[in-house]
Amino acid sequence: MTNTHRPPRFYKTDGTTVCVDLHYFENKTISSMNEKGELSHLQIAGTPPCVGNVWLVDSVEESLLCRLSEQGVHPYINKAAAKANAKMLGLQSFKYIAVS
Repeated sequence: MTNTHRPPRFYKTDGTTVCVDLHYFENKTISSMNEKGELSHLQIAGTPPCVGNVWLVDSVEESLLCRLSEQGVHPYINKAAAKANAKMLGLQSFKYIAVS
């Protein structure tokens, strides 16, 4: 969960925010292979931190496991859990970044 600033500040479990130095990009290419072995590339571009459901960081795993967790920021299981926690903390607005 983040606030709406750019770059975003991440909410910790107690509702305080922390600025975490992540490496954002304005575009990202996602490559995948279908069942026929055909490779396709999807170019995603926009204003960080995310476009659609794609988090525009260099490494999602490193961002979650190293940089964010070291600062006490942990992912929610889904948007409903983040929303419930935001309500419990009395937050007026927040942005949910889906990670997979």
